[in-house]
Amino acid sequence: MAGFVRELERRGGPALRLEQRAAGGVGCVVWDAALVLAKFLETGACPLARREVLELGAGTGAVGIMAATLGANVTVTDLEELQELLTVNIENNKHLVTGSVRAKGRRCYRISASPRLYTNG
Repeated sequence: MAGFVRELERRGGPALRLEQRAAGGVGCVVWDAALVLAKFLETGACPLARREVLELGAGTGAVGIMAATLGANVTVTDLEELQELLTVNIENNKHLVTGSVRAKGRRCYRISASPRLYTNG
């Protein structure tokens, strides 16, 4: 599937290079909100070195990969159909990571109004 690259500049070195997809769901592109959060993490206001980080709904992995470049041990998660894109972005930026980063798929669960019930689907 055709894609394009978005660069996320970093203060301390080369930019992250994040693959995006021209077609697909909302997880296939780097959203401006992800850029803002990634840049905030880079300020050091919330030190990440040696921290365990879990990113739910990571999409392209922009925020999680940025956290990993800041020394965090990150698990990025999203739906199974986004695993290939997450893996590509992790691989393309692994030389910048000072912590660790790994991708995990997850199934979609619908939560009902009752906190005791959920449906798989």
